[in-house]
Amino acid sequence: MHSGTARTTDGDSDVGSAALRRPPKHRPPGLTVRTVRRATIPAPRALDSATERACGTVVLVAGSVGTGKTTLLADWSNALEQRGDLVGWASLDREDNDPQVMGETLLGALKAAVGAHLPAVDAETVPSRAGHAFVTRLVQLAGEAPADTWLVLDDLHLVRDPRCVELVELVVRWAPAHLHVVVGTRADPGLHLARLRLEERLVEVREHQLRFSIDDTRELLSRHDVALDDGQVRHLQELTEGWAAGVALAAVSLARGRDADAFLREFARSHRAMSGYLVEEVLASLDGEVRDFLVSTSVLEDLTPELAAAVTGRDDAGALLEALSSDNAMVTVDRVGPPTYRYHVLLRSYLGAMLESRSLRGAREVHARAARWYAAHDVPGQALRHAEAAGDLDLMSDVIHHHALHLLLDGRAADIDAAVRTVPIGDPVMTAVAALASLDLSDPEAARIQLVSLATQPDTWLAGEGEGARAEAMPEPDGPGRDDAGALPLERLLAVGLRWLSFVGDDVGRRSAADPAARLGARPSGDERVADGLTAELSSTLRTWSGSRSARGHVVPTFDDPVPGHGVGETSSARSRQMGRVPHEHAQADLDLLDELTSGGVLFGAGRLDDARTAYGAALGTARRAGHLLSALQAMVGLASVAAGKEDLVEMTAWSERVLAEAQGTPWALSPRLLPAHVFAAWGAHQVLDVATARDRNQTALALIAEVSSMMPALVSGDAESGDDASTTAARGLVQLGRLARMLEADLDLEEAADEPGARQDVATRVMAGARDVSRLSMTTDLAVGELSRAHRIVLLAGFPRLALEVEQLSAGLPGCEVEVAVMSSVRHLWDGDDAAARSAVAPLLAVDPAVLPLRAAVTAHLVKAVVAHRNAQPTVAHEGLVAALTRAAPQRALRTVLEVAPEVADVLAVGAGRFGELEPFALELREHSRPGVDLRPDPLLDVALSARELSLLRELPSLLTVAEIADARAVSRNTVKTQMRSLFQKLGVGSRRDAVAAARRLGLL
Repeated sequence: MHSGTARTTDGDSDVGSAALRRPPKHRPPGLTVRTVRRATIPAPRALDSATERACGTVVLVAGSVGTGKTTLLADWSNALEQRGDLVGWASLDREDNDPQVMGETLLGALKAAVGAHLPAVDAETVPSRAGHAFVTRLVQLAGEAPADTWLVLDDLHLVRDPRCVELVELVVRWAPAHLHVVVGTRADPGLHLARLRLEERLVEVREHQLRFSIDDTRELLSRHDVALDDGQVRHLQELTEGWAAGVALAAVSLARGRDADAFLREFARSHRAMSGYLVEEVLASLDGEVRDFLVSTSVLEDLTPELAAAVTGRDDAGALLEALSSDNAMVTVDRVGPPTYRYHVLLRSYLGAMLESRSLRGAREVHARAARWYAAHDVPGQALRHAEAAGDLDLMSDVIHHHALHLLLDGRAADIDAAVRTVPIGDPVMTAVAALASLDLSDPEAARIQLVSLATQPDTWLAGEGEGARAEAMPEPDGPGRDDAGALPLERLLAVGLRWLSFVGDDVGRRSAADPAARLGARPSGDERVADGLTAELSSTLRTWSGSRSARGHVVPTFDDPVPGHGVGETSSARSRQMGRVPHEHAQADLDLLDELTSGGVLFGAGRLDDARTAYGAALGTARRAGHLLSALQAMVGLASVAAGKEDLVEMTAWSERVLAEAQGTPWALSPRLLPAHVFAAWGAHQVLDVATARDRNQTALALIAEVSSMMPALVSGDAESGDDASTTAARGLVQLGRLARMLEADLDLEEAADEPGARQDVATRVMAGARDVSRLSMTTDLAVGELSRAHRIVLLAGFPRLALEVEQLSAGLPGCEVEVAVMSSVRHLWDGDDAAARSAVAPLLAVDPAVLPLRAAVTAHLVKAVVAHRNAQPTVAHEGLVAALTRAAPQRALRTVLEVAPEVADVLAVGAGRFGELEPFALELREHSRPGVDLRPDPLLDVALSARELSLLRELPSLLTVAEIADARAVSRNTVKTQMRSLFQKLGVGSRRDAVAAARRLGLL
């Protein structure tokens, strides 16, 4: 917390001189200009609750070695004296473990505090037997002091003698209202802290409060004239965990000009000053056996007594850990549940270096013991890490065979991939696991190669063709794996891998294999077998989930009860058991979960939304029961995606927000895996007019899209051609999510700058660029029409009706989009004031039950009817149309869909107030967000938007540059500039450069 060792107090000179005349034991350490003062831990004040009891306040500052307790107390002492309080300091040591010496120390501290004000105190001595009478006299003298008096007792943890601790306890218990005791200690002292808390006399400053914040670290470095970049400061903060001594030692060393990156790499393990500090302050007071225990257990991040006993072979491991944590010597304990102990990261690093320097073989043996313990207790991540550190390839292989899916579902695919590269190759199960890890790491090409290598092996159903080969490949009761009930079943791994590959990789299932006639008599290649197997697996998946939903029961969890019924898990398990032998219980659940998640993805990509909802609901239940948080989040993302596909805005938003809420505080909070939740939550907030939430969620989504784009640029760039069979469900989904987020960004930008013509021009240009791109993308008709519909609404709101007409023309070129084109056309005519054309455009839609139309089409058609009727003084017809629209919109809270159809919607709502029945709450909410009588439409800008090049050229026109100079600056020919200028003049409706500048300024484009 602080650094530095010498400074004169800044208060009154007489006080400062008196402080210097005190004996060293009663003189607080000095501070330097390099001391970092903690604004969050100010000097204490007497508690009102203690004063009301006529008792003094007790302040406990407890923290491990090097956390800056003494410096904090010294800083407090200075602040208290400047405030006018009296302060007596006592630096306790092991000599105070004698009652007579302890009595003299307490009396000396009191004399240092009040001696200048109560001369009689100097004559006091400690009786031959310090006890109750002595403490009584001590507190009586303190009660005569003219101001609040603070006795600061530093390092009380060094006082172990119960008789000496009792003297302090008596002072605390009998302290009058103006006598306060401040205790600095590494461990809780033998005082009655519970009673002090109950009496509301206790102020506590614990280790977590003493830790440096990143701002404290940065300030201390600056006081040593050390300049590090933000990444280096964060690295030092993480390395030291805010440990004041570690930060201070690093600052001192870096101030000597050492290379920062090299120093940080070697800081804990070999830095001389740090090593000396750890040895002198932490390890020197421990006997040899305890030091050996620390060294042996240093490979463990979190220790339980059982784990420590397994690693060291000591039955008293729990007692040793408890003793170490009670001294608070960089050993902390978490007592939530079974006690779990942890060494400070710098201490662990130093001890680990000692372990390796003693014996590399011994270090590996310790890791091996830890790996075996973790494996036996189903902690596969730690088991794999320690097995790798031990160099035990057999143990690594065993962990992968039994726990790979557990690791995969917890987001540890990188660990699996690294481990598989280490163990011997040739095991089919290991290859299948490697393929799954590659798929999770977004490397479908590697997964395809691994699956192809399996297809060439004769002992899998991929070696044959069609469904019949599966039965032939099933293991016999006494076949391979009968002695290892926990091994993963190869056949189901292959099925899951093929299904997953179809979702995220080359969609070989869509490519026909070689001509069957040409293959007669020829052995099919690995690629052909994978293609056949993938096609068979997709067919099997679609067929399996096509059964009656009533047979599966209600499987999609409600928002109050996120765990679905067990029926689906059992059904899926029964289906899965047909594929191979069953592993032990937790591995079976993991395999079922992966099966359900991949099935959900395939079904969703095939447009089987009800079946996908069932699969994702089953996956959520399995994930909850198995404790897989990441998989539960992914299942909920799937449910949100399905809800979006079904236009269920309420469920889409609810699932998305639940994902984001449950991910908070986890490593997955900003994971690209949750990208759909951010996008859908943003659109859901936008629909209910919550602009702030929509902007916040969308900005996060755009950042995640940028991250995904950097890893897989082809997937989010939108470059995939519509006829490219390799454009898979995952690729199309990523492209569409990116386009959705950018469309919402344009919508929000337009809303924030509706009165700025230049901003509206920019938004329209961006949106039209995307709309014109739709036809060449690998998008389904529904997705394409949905995007064009959003583009149409934005350019119309921006004031570009001619661009809206262009969007309609683009939409008309797509198959099956007649409904949406009719909706677009009707709204444009409505905004143009052509009521007859608007009513004619939606007439076919009004003859259809609104429940069978898409949400926006149904709502808009009836609102067009209502607005046209309102304009023509037909209130009954207007109200009828409005009720039909609200009936469809209210369950989805589609506020924006209603209000943005036309400004007169607000007027129709106002006229019908009180006549909406059960729709009245929704109508009231709409009225609260609307502005009756105000035309929400902006003034039209131009018939057509300027291109990016024309806008750039427009900004050059006010300058004095000639056409030739503009051409040179833009590295184009003069004829090109003249052509662009003619096009610009035509769009602006002007004939000269001066008129173009004037028109652009009038329109806000300059």
